[in-house]
This record gives sequence, C-alpha cells and structure tokens, in this order.
Amino acid sequence: MVAVHPRRSVAFALALWCGLAGCAGGPPSPSPSVPSSPAAVSQPSGGVSLRQLGFSNGPVDTVFLPTAVTVTRRVDQVNVTSAFGPAADGPSVVAFLRRTLPAAGWTVDTDAGGSLLFHDAGHDGAFTQSADLWALTLRRTQR
Repeated sequence: MVAVHPRRSVAFALALWCGLAGCAGGPPSPSPSVPSSPAAVSQPSGGVSLRQLGFSNGPVDTVFLPTAVTVTRRVDQVNVTSAFGPAADGPSVVAFLRRTLPAAGWTVDTDAGGSLLFHDAGHDGAFTQSADLWALTLRRTQR
C-alpha cells in the first residue's frame, strides 16, 4: 500500500479541479455585458493585484497577493486564472489571502490545512500549498 501525504492529496485535488475547470465544455462564450470582475476595491497594504502581476482575465482587481510574492507559472484564460509559486511563499500567501479576501468581497467557504476555498458572485477560488509549491485558481461561474 502506498502512503499518500495529506498535502499532496490537496495539491492533487486542486490540480484535478483546475484541469477539469479548464477543459470542461470548451471555453465559455464571452459576454461583453458581464465584466470579468466587480468594481475594483481598495488595494490592501503590502499587496499587489493580479492585474499588477500581469493577469488580464478573471477577478484581477479584487484578488491580491503579497507584494514580495514570486509567481513561477500562470494560466490566464477567460474561464480560469491560476498562479503558482514556490512552497516557501505558501504560508505568507495563505495568511495574506485570509486577511484580504473578505474585505474584497469574497466569502471564504473552507479554511483548513493551509488551503482555502472561496467565492464571490461570479467566481469560485481555491488556494493550496504543498512541499513543492503554492497554487491559486479562480474559475468563472454562471451564478
């Protein structure tokens, strides 16, 4: 029997969720009358928006990461936006998200084991970390 590390299980689940969200049913039709994010909110102290990090899709003006964050990989699509970084940054990123998501209009649904699940009126979000990396994914919903 193979032992599975709980953090790797969470990372695997997030990767699977990201893959399914990015592939399910092809890309959604763009809707010009629906903005990709709500009105911009105040930038938190010590934070940088996803837009400032070079993202153009998703809630780029309502999700913030710590200023010193390192993003090593990214997905920037109409239906899904993801950022990945080194494991060493994971604890500071999750702490920052815990502090800033509610003030930016997000509802945190689950906060356990260094991972978060959250949503707003138009997106579902997930953050997780493992021994290898941290990952943030935002998926557009049809609420």
